[in-house]
Amino acid sequence: MANVVVAENHLTFGGVGYFRGHAEEVELGSIGEKRTPLTKQNYLEVKDRIPAPKIDVAKATAVDIDFSKTSKSAFNTVVSAIIKGVPVKLSGDATFDKLRSGSLKLVKFSVLNNDMKKAANNSPQKLQSLIEWGNDARIAHQVFVVMEASLANQFDNNIHADLSVGAKGLEATVGGGSSTSGTTSVRISKGTCFAYLLARIDWDAKLKKNRTKIVDLDDDQWSFG
Repeated sequence: MANVVVAENHLTFGGVGYFRGHAEEVELGSIGEKRTPLTKQNYLEVKDRIPAPKIDVAKATAVDIDFSKTSKSAFNTVVSAIIKGVPVKLSGDATFDKLRSGSLKLVKFSVLNNDMKKAANNSPQKLQSLIEWGNDARIAHQVFVVMEASLANQFDNNIHADLSVGAKGLEATVGGGSSTSGTTSVRISKGTCFAYLLARIDWDAKLKKNRTKIVDLDDDQWSFG
């Protein structure tokens, strides 16, 4: 069922609004401060990221775009599509045409809120940074990437993808360990994100000076405000 609608500044999937502002800077586990400029789209100001070994696993699924509600004007920038496992730069028009033809697809990678909470709490330096950034601190825990259809089919049906750090950044692998035959790996490092969802942090104390750990993460969707 085609239930993804892409707009210039956000993406909607399953009734949830995902950010597109500065998406090229965002990775799974990126941390920073949410910015809400008056005349521009809201975005995550990326400052660091939770180490991939602390996250381990993401859930992946391929999704379809509703082209009756999505226009080519929503693809007004260069897009990095993952082809043969690595990012390739495509124009917005080319990306739109290839998505509509089915040669490219969108794949969502997501880390469960509780898993990301655990990863952040187990990363002392990153946790301290989140505390210092106060109530604007956010964590990116879901990302969409554009991928060639033959690869996207391997990352479908809510399959579990193992996360690791390769020579050129974060990688996702399905089908077993990275040394096992029959595995499929793609690079979902910086520059490949098309849209993302943020997590707002609930702390163990109201005052910043008394905070020591994250007790919960709540989805923080894109909105006009």
